[in-house]
Amino acid sequence: MANQKDLYAVLGVPKDAKIEDVKKAYRKLARKYHPDLNPGNKQAEERFKEISFAHDVLSDPDKRKLYDEFGSEGLQPGFDATRAREYRRWAESGHGFSFRRGAGPGFDFESFGSESPRGRRRADDERGFADMLNEMFGGLGGSGAGTAEEGGQSIEYPLEVDFWDAIRGTRTAVTVRRPVPCPDCRGTGRQGRRACTRCAGTGQTEERERLTVKIPPGVSDGARVRVKGKGGAPRGGGRPGDLYFVIKVRPHPHIQRDGKDLTIEVPVTIGEAMLGSTITVPTPDGRVQLKVPKGSQSGQRLRLSGRGVPDPKGGPPGDLYVRLLIQVPKNGSAERLREAVETLERAYGENPRARLTL
Repeated sequence: MANQKDLYAVLGVPKDAKIEDVKKAYRKLARKYHPDLNPGNKQAEERFKEISFAHDVLSDPDKRKLYDEFGSEGLQPGFDATRAREYRRWAESGHGFSFRRGAGPGFDFESFGSESPRGRRRADDERGFADMLNEMFGGLGGSGAGTAEEGGQSIEYPLEVDFWDAIRGTRTAVTVRRPVPCPDCRGTGRQGRRACTRCAGTGQTEERERLTVKIPPGVSDGARVRVKGKGGAPRGGGRPGDLYFVIKVRPHPHIQRDGKDLTIEVPVTIGEAMLGSTITVPTPDGRVQLKVPKGSQSGQRLRLSGRGVPDPKGGPPGDLYVRLLIQVPKNGSAERLREAVETLERAYGENPRARLTL
């Protein structure tokens, strides 16, 4: 997902911010704009998508380096930084396109294809430039390779999905770009003895298509969702390749995922932990009742079997772990509370840190 806004401004961090500062800014904004905390608020949902994308780029050293050097173009699927630098050096050296005779140094499509040595040199230069563009952008938007005999190339696109959508499954509409044979030259890259002006000799043009993508329940970060026959079409015609969406799951501010297992931290009172209680906790399938045993300790984990992430391959689901956090009252100066705490202190048989060693 390309984003034209300045990603540093989206997170409110300077361009020299450390990764720790980027993550800290993201967590602060995520707690404010997460869809779970702003149900029905479309503006908050869009803002959360922006900050999630910015975090994904700026917290990844490789992506951040590309963004700093090339801007949002450097984040496009299939972008080749080496080829981009070659083209930049080539362009800055004084070469360029010319669509009329005598327009200066560079390509002259009127003389392209002539039998003179100058025309042959220009033809070779233009084919080389077309190949450079094709390699730099991976065939207009995707990654992978293929030939007419082998079929079209496979293309990969990043697709960011919400935390709960990745667990429960969803359908989402996505507009993609993919290379197709040029309709003017039918994929040959030539119009008679000249390079095709529509595709600049590459034999391919770009097509945009809106697809509805089915995200299976339980999909994880880095998973690939295949859409058959929606990849690049070979230049000479034939079977198109496949399109793969590479999943990026937006993190949740309160739940951690480890494979098929989930962990959520739930605050409990001193009384609930000491005397035992039944509390209500959220799960992917809705809220359920959980029994807190007597004498539970802060940090203790309780398991809800089968309440974790579904298995995309049809196996058993994971578990949900509830980590108890004992919460003490903030107003500890009240006299009655103070007396209760002093009574509670006398209940300890020994110093709880007596066995703590390094």
